Amino acid sequence: MEKAAGNSKSKIPYRKIFIEQAPTAIAMLDKDMCYIAASDYWIKEHKLQGIEIIGRSYYDIFPNISDDSKELHQQCLTNAINIFDEAPFTQKDGTIQWLYWDIHPWYISKNKVGGLFIHTIDITPNKESELKIARTLDIFTKTKEVAKMGTWEINIATSKVYWSKITREIHEVPLGFQPDLENAINFFEEKNSRPKLRAKIQDSIEKGIPFDSDFELITANNNLRWVRVIGKPEIIDGNITNVIGLVQDISDVKFSKLQLNIAHSQLKAIYNSESISIFSTDSNGIINHFNKGAEQLLGYSAEEMEGKKEPTYFLFPEEVNKFRKELAILHGKNPDNFSHYRDLVYENVNDTREWNYIRKDGSIVPAQCTVSSVKDDLGKNIGFIVVSTDISDLKNHQNEILAKNQLLNFAEKMILMGHWRLNMITNQAYWSKNLYKIFEVEEGNIEVSLDNFQKFVHPDDKQMLLEHMQETMHTKVFQNFSHRIISGGGNVKTIHVMGKVVTNEKNEIVELIGTSQDVTDLKMAEKKFKGLLESAPDAMVIIDEQGSIQLINKQTESLFHHSSEELVLQSVEILIPHILTSVKAAKFSNDNITRQIGIIEELFAIQKTGKKIPVQINMAPLQWEEGILISLAIRDITKQKAAERKILKAKENLEGFAQKLTEQNKQLADFTHITSHNLRSPVSNLNSLLDIYKTTDSETLRLNLFEKFETVINHLTLTLNTLVEALKTKSGHSKDDIEEILFEDMLRLTKDVLAGQILKSGATITSDFSKCSKIQYHKIYLESIFLNLVSNAIKYSSEERKPIIEIESMNQNGKIMLTFKDNGLGIDLEQHGHKLFGLNKVFHRHPDAKGVGLFLTKSQIEAMGGTIYASSKVGIGTTFTINFN
Repeated sequence: MEKAAGNSKSKIPYRKIFIEQAPTAIAMLDKDMCYIAASDYWIKEHKLQGIEIIGRSYYDIFPNISDDSKELHQQCLTNAINIFDEAPFTQKDGTIQWLYWDIHPWYISKNKVGGLFIHTIDITPNKESELKIARTLDIFTKTKEVAKMGTWEINIATSKVYWSKITREIHEVPLGFQPDLENAINFFEEKNSRPKLRAKIQDSIEKGIPFDSDFELITANNNLRWVRVIGKPEIIDGNITNVIGLVQDISDVKFSKLQLNIAHSQLKAIYNSESISIFSTDSNGIINHFNKGAEQLLGYSAEEMEGKKEPTYFLFPEEVNKFRKELAILHGKNPDNFSHYRDLVYENVNDTREWNYIRKDGSIVPAQCTVSSVKDDLGKNIGFIVVSTDISDLKNHQNEILAKNQLLNFAEKMILMGHWRLNMITNQAYWSKNLYKIFEVEEGNIEVSLDNFQKFVHPDDKQMLLEHMQETMHTKVFQNFSHRIISGGGNVKTIHVMGKVVTNEKNEIVELIGTSQDVTDLKMAEKKFKGLLESAPDAMVIIDEQGSIQLINKQTESLFHHSSEELVLQSVEILIPHILTSVKAAKFSNDNITRQIGIIEELFAIQKTGKKIPVQINMAPLQWEEGILISLAIRDITKQKAAERKILKAKENLEGFAQKLTEQNKQLADFTHITSHNLRSPVSNLNSLLDIYKTTDSETLRLNLFEKFETVINHLTLTLNTLVEALKTKSGHSKDDIEEILFEDMLRLTKDVLAGQILKSGATITSDFSKCSKIQYHKIYLESIFLNLVSNAIKYSSEERKPIIEIESMNQNGKIMLTFKDNGLGIDLEQHGHKLFGLNKVFHRHPDAKGVGLFLTKSQIEAMGGTIYASSKVGIGTTFTINFN
């Protein structure tokens, strides 16, 4: 035994040499876990260079070894077992490595452990790869859940479709739902997304094309979602076996993007708005944005301002200094040499106030402006943005209100009126300044309340006031009334009160508001007014704004044969029917102007006997304690109307005679004008031929001249006949010339007269008189109109096609119209339109063209008060439109 032990111990030096030269990390420890030997690779692997480890405890070298590891070491030493393990290990320098541990005992003798061999292999790269893969799978799994991303697969051979759990959740189907390709595609929006996805999948299956697109999906619960679908074909041995992919719910992103786009569009619309001025500055105070609204407000262009000017360029210095000073005090800064660009680095600025801008043209415009700081991602101010609104109209309105308030106060003084409010809950009241003057007390010397007001009421009127208040509280309606007061100065005054009740949502009275007017002088004037009323020379009727008669004088009783008792409180329309329309239209509450009626329009009054008499009325407002009254001064103008009728009759006779003279003069002028233009040439031609005839001796020439005489005379005869017909047309017609004519009869007559031309030309004539079949007209004129327009359509037809003539009647707003449309040669209206209906004006080289038909047609139509015009295209045809008056 001792020999064996000696042999074992003698092997230790050899083992040390073996270990020290081993190409792997290995160490030899004794039973106390102290180093006996260690390989150079161990020293290097565990970063122990320069450290003496032989004889030192393994645990001293690596103090971070856990108690569990120490326990394993003891099991190896005690139970002589081998240990294989993978675990992280903290090195001497604090770094952590993943090591493969091979620990087994070495023996001094049989079954006697001398210590441990520890062999380590660095598996950090492999372990990190494993951990990375595991971590990636874990992250991917969690990411799929967070990102709402599922997987799917199509097995091409079996046509089966696989959906992951998240894919089913996105589609809102049960976990047991088994899709096929068709019903999977049918989840997508029908019009756009479904055919698009079907085509993408088809291309992947047949052509191996991957895809990545967004689609609209309708879930099983009928919810709309946006999803991103990625598909990639799997190709094995050149064959497409599967299509795998991802589906991600991107609804939140998509809808957020849509909302962001809407918000961006709205902001862009606001920025581009011409009604709102927006400009901004950089951190140095230079304008860097200047929108259209700012251009509109200030008159400068963005090009003139951006990158060149500061806002102070168009601001008043005193307003800028005030802004800086108040901003400095607000943020606890020293106002001296304060600059909000330099001194407010992180502070929030949001200041709204009125500024006065100096426009480019020198004018001044008031603006309501909000100045706000613009920050970067770190919260640092990088400039300011200013949003401005033109408040010129508002300022004008405010000034107008101030002016109106001043006028109201002035008006109250002028009409001895004040206004008041009475809070029925607190019993507190408010009086206007002028009301204090009416009551002859100093403002501030009396507490205004209902109780103190009652102290001014005349003793004889206190009961009446109490009853009025009780009635108001009961009915919640304020009836206007008058009462007397004894003023602070001891004067008795009559006050007329008008008011209104204010209630809350429970219909409880919370406030009374109204006016009080000193009508003392008005009451005195009433008596004087009644005396004046009786002395008026006209019939005087006083009515209120509703037309109820309040007062009449004796002249009214005499004119209408009614007594005062019969008329008072009756409607004025029993005397003058429909007069209230004129009274209301007069709007007397706006002014004191007297208005007259019955001067231009006919106005009649009705006496008690029912007799109608023409009258003229002067209306004027009267200020009464109850409001506005209207006085009607009524004058019988029967004799005046008779005289007017005689004058009007004489005037009508004179106007008729003048009209007849004017028409005759016009016809004479037209005839003279046409004669000078259309007879001068043939007469001049005759004179020339006559001169040649007189001077020639040649009989042959004289015979030729006679032929030319005949031609010129025939033309002259035709012109004269045409002029005579035109004059006859313009000379007018009687009612006996007008009769009812059927268009169909007139067309039949025209076809009979032109039968030869129609047959020869092969013309087709169609008509549609369904909209208007007849007309009251001059029969001879209508025959001439039909004959001229139809014959012209045949005469000037195209040689390339047979003439087609379409005639149609219409009734537009009670006016009868006819159109004659053909497919003939057409007329160049730009060249000839101004002379289309002129006498002897022709536009085609037709042997029968005389330039007479359209002239006569126009004359006849205009003689009947109508019009005619044409539309035409050369080579296509012409349409004549007649508008019968």
